[in-house]
Amino acid sequence: MKRLHSSDCLGPDLIELRERAGLSIEEAARGTKLPPSFLRALEEERWTDIDDLIYSERLLRLYVSHLGGNESYYLHKYRACLKERHIEAKPEDFLPRPIKLRLKDLLVAPRLIAIAGFLLFTLLLGGYVYGQARAIRQAPPLEVSEPSEGQAIAEPEITISGKTIPEATVTINGNEAVVRADGTFEQTLYVSRGMTELKIVARKRHGDEVSETRHIFYNRELPTL
Repeated sequence: MKRLHSSDCLGPDLIELRERAGLSIEEAARGTKLPPSFLRALEEERWTDIDDLIYSERLLRLYVSHLGGNESYYLHKYRACLKERHIEAKPEDFLPRPIKLRLKDLLVAPRLIAIAGFLLFTLLLGGYVYGQARAIRQAPPLEVSEPSEGQAIAEPEITISGKTIPEATVTINGNEAVVRADGTFEQTLYVSRGMTELKIVARKRHGDEVSETRHIFYNRELPTL
């Protein structure tokens, strides 16, 4: 059985349906998880209080189904009411709709953790690559044991010795010295009378070089006439 009323719109029919179910507005809102203000706007036909007319059809379908009514009948009533009041859905009410996102909308906890983890990984990876590149480009260590600076020698030959790393190349006045497996090197040169400058250079294949300079003096005594 159905009551007779003069309205052809939705509100009275929704009120009747809810009352037949024995529910108040608040009880119906709790059962459907819909806002009570939305249900009152439907029953009182306050269409200007409803922002999204298209999405509201889905909510109305859910509400009517919860109360045990005929969904098609009430949806037809809903659309007829809007048409009678010359209310039309706006283009932005239809899906898909553009959604404007603010930066703070993206900053939820999982995203923050993911972003922080990515930044940390990037920093660690960048630091590792920078450290490796710097180590490759760094000049090798060079320690010259003999001779000492300004050393005077009595014979026209001098032995130059020292230590670096095994993968380095050592040259003495342009002549390549043999570098042993432990990084030590040694080379003998013949020098002329007077002062001789010795330039010892150590370099890596893809790195910078380092050098040490020594000055030695060979004062040969002149023969007695």
